[in-house]
Amino acid sequence: MAKESKVCLINLGCKVNKYELDCMGTILKNNGYKIITEHKKADYYIVNTCAVTNESEKKSRQYIAKLNALNPNAKIIVCGCASEHDVNQFKDKPNVISVIGNFGKQNVLELMKGGIYKKEKQTLEYEPLCNPLKTKTRAYLKVQDGCNNFCSYCLIPYIRGRSRSRNLLECVNEAYKLAKTSHEIVVTGIDLSSYSINNKPALGDLMVALSDVNKYNCRLRLGSLEVMVITEEFLKKLKSLPNFAPQFHLSMQSGCNEILKQMNRHYTVIEFLNKVKLIRKYFKNANITTDVIVGFAEETDKQFKTTCKTCKKAKFGAIHIFPYSKRDGTVAAKFNNVSNAVKKERVKKLEEIANKLKAKYIKHTIKNLKQDYVVVEEKNDEYYEGFTSNYVKTYIKTDKNILGTNTLIKFIKPFKDGILGEIYE
Repeated sequence: MAKESKVCLINLGCKVNKYELDCMGTILKNNGYKIITEHKKADYYIVNTCAVTNESEKKSRQYIAKLNALNPNAKIIVCGCASEHDVNQFKDKPNVISVIGNFGKQNVLELMKGGIYKKEKQTLEYEPLCNPLKTKTRAYLKVQDGCNNFCSYCLIPYIRGRSRSRNLLECVNEAYKLAKTSHEIVVTGIDLSSYSINNKPALGDLMVALSDVNKYNCRLRLGSLEVMVITEEFLKKLKSLPNFAPQFHLSMQSGCNEILKQMNRHYTVIEFLNKVKLIRKYFKNANITTDVIVGFAEETDKQFKTTCKTCKKAKFGAIHIFPYSKRDGTVAAKFNNVSNAVKKERVKKLEEIANKLKAKYIKHTIKNLKQDYVVVEEKNDEYYEGFTSNYVKTYIKTDKNILGTNTLIKFIKPFKDGILGEIYE
């Protein structure tokens, strides 16, 4: 191996994928490889793929062609959910030297040698992949993998395996390492809400154990949650933390009871809205965000309108909207499908609602918070950009170099998709 071989890391999936790819990057860096994340010419490319929808899996395949155009002599390693779903869709692509799924990523040095085209056997144990690349801004801490929920539209339990949790002490030790160089840690997992200790729910206990990273001036943020994890006990624990970032991403998926039942989601609209109300009891200014699947299976116009009403009642700060994508191998694949034209129309309608709700929440944040610490992650043109503790994008115009800092910002007014701010002095 040439000591200066350049490896480009490409993540096409979720926060968990990003964490795992960064851990692979650390192994390579410690063994003499130069790591880059910009999509530039490199000797090797590692593509961590996604399969949450048909479109994301298609994008994963298309990316191989993009890399071959970028460097016709590159060596490409493919891993992740799309290749876990089907190794064969990548193994014969030009310049692809190794293909695995989600398991065995810790063996990245062997993958670099080429000739590996197989999925590792899924395990019931938490994989020994840790120590992601250092960052000065936001770091990810993976504490859980797999899922036992089996939503009718989702392949992830088959691709990621059953739910399993990381040892508490390992989580805490890695959090300390991350906090020394990062201003924020996002605690994440495939089904984060199912984090457990000795088979008992323990996400609140985990957050309490992690809270000591506050001594490094590092705040804690939760990744995507299932609504049933929201309880008085859980919220009281979060409220006690000095460095908790009050954003709750609750995966709703539909705001209609009939559709929720078809999706095999184990809650009702009323239960969901009551949990939203409970969050705001403890965190008055919390940013509550969600995912919504539009045009699921046999969704009627009336059922879609019900979802729209539910979104308005919840007053979400942001909604991630996905047109339903049928996945072969799931229960929902047997259902009748809504036409693409109808899905497109409904996405547009819900986007209009989401934009109005977001604008209202931004105004609420400016009026009620007035200022907050912003982790400044990048600079585009004349503005520095970052996120508040409640995850509102903030734009700052200043002559000072504040890139990579955690800076107290005074809010001025709504701006673009977030807030215009200035350094508090």
